[in-house]
Amino acid sequence: MSRDVTDCLRIMRLAISRRNASDPDSTDDVLLQYLNDFLTLSMSSDVRVFEKWSTLEFVIDETVTDGVYNLEDITNNGPGAGTGKDFVTINMEALISLTETVDSSVSWNNLAVYQDPFDFYGYWGFNNVDVLQTGFPTQMLYYENQFIFRTIPNDSYTVRMWGYQKNSDLTDNSELPEDYWLRYVAYGAALQYGNDHAFDDGRMAQMKKSFVKERSFIMARSHNQLKLQRGFPRF
Repeated sequence: MSRDVTDCLRIMRLAISRRNASDPDSTDDVLLQYLNDFLTLSMSSDVRVFEKWSTLEFVIDETVTDGVYNLEDITNNGPGAGTGKDFVTINMEALISLTETVDSSVSWNNLAVYQDPFDFYGYWGFNNVDVLQTGFPTQMLYYENQFIFRTIPNDSYTVRMWGYQKNSDLTDNSELPEDYWLRYVAYGAALQYGNDHAFDDGRMAQMKKSFVKERSFIMARSHNQLKLQRGFPRF
């Protein structure tokens, strides 16, 4: 059975003892805002659930003459669609496609990813874009929410990376992305409501106890999935 926003609001009202929807401090709209704040601003930093691990796939080409792409402007062609700004963290591993001119077959090559601009520009130089030759990109710097490619592309290439996507806002009739998030997000949002409305320590401790219990359940689910994956050497 699917769970939706109504189920979350019901649990939140029980937790914060604000069952009167006409109370201006606890209308459905007010509680929904707390729920969305927790989903989009807090949950992605608190837990990394397996279901939010997704693919970021985008195209680079010769029209961007400095090789610089802003993460928030990138169109994601992966299964999650959306844009690059939908990702809260990105793994520092990447592949880049190469089309063989002879038979038009596509192969994928490792793309070296840097996060340290000193190492990256120490090799490529900083203020020399005008003299760099275009070609097949082999390295990329991820810095200040920008992807900077070298060599600068001479054609269209597809870059594929992986990371955790942010949660999206819910509306008053939305279903939860995953049923088992129900009490975790409800108690998490209730805790933030209690903080803002100066609940006493006893009530906060009771809500936090429920939240910690639900958090352990949501973490265990992802842990049980990840522990089945076989580790492999990165060399």
